Amino acid sequence: MTGKAQTISLLYFSKQSGEEVQVRFNEYLRQCREENKLTQEQLVHDLYSHDIEQFEALDTGTLGKWERSVTKPKAAKQVSIIKYFQLRTGVALPCWNNYTVEEAQSNICKVGMSNLIGKTKKLIYDFPSEMMSIDDITVYPVRSYDNMDALIDSNMLLHQNLNHESSQLSSEQFKAWALHPSNLFLACEYKGTFLGLLFTARVKPEVLDKLVNFEMKKNEVSEDDFASFDEEGSLLLLSFFALNPKVATLLFIRLYAHMIANQKNIVDIGGITNSDESKNLVANMNLKYENSKVTDDKVKITGYKQSLSNILASEYAVKMLLSKQECPEE
Repeated sequence: MTGKAQTISLLYFSKQSGEEVQVRFNEYLRQCREENKLTQEQLVHDLYSHDIEQFEALDTGTLGKWERSVTKPKAAKQVSIIKYFQLRTGVALPCWNNYTVEEAQSNICKVGMSNLIGKTKKLIYDFPSEMMSIDDITVYPVRSYDNMDALIDSNMLLHQNLNHESSQLSSEQFKAWALHPSNLFLACEYKGTFLGLLFTARVKPEVLDKLVNFEMKKNEVSEDDFASFDEEGSLLLLSFFALNPKVATLLFIRLYAHMIANQKNIVDIGGITNSDESKNLVANMNLKYENSKVTDDKVKITGYKQSLSNILASEYAVKMLLSKQECPEE
């Protein structure tokens, strides 16, 4: 099967209207309340007990307006509501825990994702995208890419240029990681032209903890340190590059859809960087500072980590996943 045949659908459109289908906050709130068999009165009481500061004035009338989309609570209240259902259900994104990758993708707002990524000249270039139809831009695993070896070699050079030598992998290690079945290595292309990539490794939670605290180097990670899909694992962000913001948005939509669809077995997300622009991106993802070290040549390298629950229950994520805006292509 060719790469194009294995391409993952990026968007879901209504057959009647042609518009992107997206779950709104009011639908999400009502769905979670009903799945948890709560009356409006019970949910008001529980939210008040959960977060008095946010819900001190909440009553069933206001909750009813939220569910009917007459009004909408601020993002901070939406985050608190998600955290309440997280505590009640024990899952990272309650009521979305049975979504497939494709279903999760269909509910991620492109505008919200673009705002989360922000602007970074070193990671996202300005290659013109006005003439690119979203139907012609495809994202798929590198293992499906027709010229896989050349792409891996190109990404190795990118990895070397963007990371301090103390955080790099050898060419042999990089290729082994890229081809490992547990890791998510995505390529993006437009009519056969390579446009960008995103590479994350799925490691055991204790391995990620060691990496971001500089108790272990990437080149010390062995085959036994990777987590399989049927056990709990953590995602280590390794490489990201896009020729324009549209490509960057589609790559990260696929990453977040992967995290949502596999939330039952993903514990944390982490990364190591010495780039200020990368630090802005991980901050918007709600990753928190874990540790840092200064190399012999006086370069500061920082490790970040955050639980999947806190990544998906953040204001940027709420605006991306449950936004009321129309989410146009651009």
